[in-house]
Amino acid sequence: MSSGLKLLSLCSISLLFSWACAPDLDSLVASYGAGAGGGGTSSTTTDNPNAGKGGTDDMTGDSGAAPVGPASCDNNGRDANESDVDCGGTSECKRCGTNAHCGANRDCASMFCKSTRCAEPTCTDKVKNQDETAPDCGGSCPGCELGVACELNEDCASQFCKDSVCVDHCSSGKKEADETDKDCGGPTCEPCGDNQGCTESTDCQSKLCTNSKCQPGSCTDKILNQDESEKDCGGVCSSKENGKPCDISHACNHGEDCSSLVCSKNKCVADIDVAAADIIDDFEDGNVYLPTDPALGGRVGNWYAYGDGTGVPTADASSFQRGQVSNYVLKATGTGFTSWGSGVGVDLDNPGGGQFDKVPYDASAYSGVTFWARADAQLSVTVTLPTRETDPSSDYCDKANTGCDHHYYQAIQVDQYWKRYTINFIVDSKNLALEPGGKPKPTGFHSNELVSVQFRMASGQDYALYIDDVAFVPK
Repeated sequence: MSSGLKLLSLCSISLLFSWACAPDLDSLVASYGAGAGGGGTSSTTTDNPNAGKGGTDDMTGDSGAAPVGPASCDNNGRDANESDVDCGGTSECKRCGTNAHCGANRDCASMFCKSTRCAEPTCTDKVKNQDETAPDCGGSCPGCELGVACELNEDCASQFCKDSVCVDHCSSGKKEADETDKDCGGPTCEPCGDNQGCTESTDCQSKLCTNSKCQPGSCTDKILNQDESEKDCGGVCSSKENGKPCDISHACNHGEDCSSLVCSKNKCVADIDVAAADIIDDFEDGNVYLPTDPALGGRVGNWYAYGDGTGVPTADASSFQRGQVSNYVLKATGTGFTSWGSGVGVDLDNPGGGQFDKVPYDASAYSGVTFWARADAQLSVTVTLPTRETDPSSDYCDKANTGCDHHYYQAIQVDQYWKRYTINFIVDSKNLALEPGGKPKPTGFHSNELVSVQFRMASGQDYALYIDDVAFVPK
């Protein structure tokens, strides 16, 4: 081979490698901006007559690389370090406007690149842009949560920016921001207590602001405050000292807000009428014996505590204010019971007072038993109604047969508020049921053979139960 051919061959090879190594600038731009595509032609076809030519018409210098300084930011071409024409990318050019190509948020003046196009910023784009102090909050967007960056109080949902962070000024231990006293008052904190600073009534729990101090509420201030259920009645106003329970049809939260002691659907309603002759015991005589002067309805007996022998039960008439008229109630307590439990009850006809002196009482003129009850804490109570066929003292049962002692009952829940309960003499799923296991099995519930009224608490419950105005309900 001649030297001329060898030289031509080397030159050809050199030219071939030179062509192969020349950069495709459109491809570089396309790889930078995910949406540039097509060698960079899609965003510059209309605006730049040189688009799609690899950028070669606008390149200067021997290296073939695009200038990186500001001089390239007005050449009407998209250079390799730009995401669109004369903007964005790693260049020193301005950031791109809406709808321009972008590969990252930093390419856009809005700091929001969506689907490879610069988009208008919003308060839900998960990017810190506009005048936001943190992504999607502060500035013209909703206030930021606690612990998020801020510049002004208005940047924060708490309305308090401290050391460039949103904080809860209502728990700082200092009077600051819009508070009228330490950590209270103003439009964002809880109202202040009595004798704390205020500027208007809403700064105070009592809704009374006088001489820049919150004043104590009263039952005569014509303002709904304290724990009143309606203006100047209910709550603390219902106490005997204040003597202002709410009247019928007024608002209530529980029975003790009402003069009737009956609250239904947050309205005070009238109590049922109980005739004096129907009362079993109202305890106003201050003892545990059924009334004897006169003996009402021929009933004779006394209240007693009973239990399984593992704990200590008590029952006694106790001074206790219930509403405006009742001064004594029955108080029953029990603690430490581990077998079947304990309770309190009364025999309706037991002149001798002994276990086997009681006899059935004819309550057939009545449809049920009613009473008031409350407890120091939530308490499950089983109201039992022993009859001749379930009480071991009767002639129906063998006195040695302890399995006979299974009665008709109804379970109730008692809490710390006085409520009226009524036990109807009806055996069905909503009223009385028979305790299982009794022998012999009774033929039914017979109100004309009622022996006792009892309140029983299961083992494991330490309790203080209060009962008042036990009476029959006439048919």
